[in-house]
Amino acid sequence: MPRRMRRTGRLIQKPKNKKIENRFRIIAHGHNGDFWTHGEYSTFEDAKQEVDTLPVSEVDYLVYSDKNRVLYTKENDKDG
Repeated sequence: MPRRMRRTGRLIQKPKNKKIENRFRIIAHGHNGDFWTHGEYSTFEDAKQEVDTLPVSEVDYLVYSDKNRVLYTKENDKDG
């Protein structure tokens, strides 16, 4: 009877040498149900500044981190 062999690498794993880049996305949400990406930035401060300088409209802007977490929102008046 053959001896049992210990196998490694059965599970799918993330590469250990992967360079991690922090990216922050601005997602726009129109009140008619549309979503689109407004931009992608390397720092949170740049993304927040861009959202704060956008004109007031019927669109909500959300800043997402690279881990799909909402970090900042700018919600506009839904009544117009």
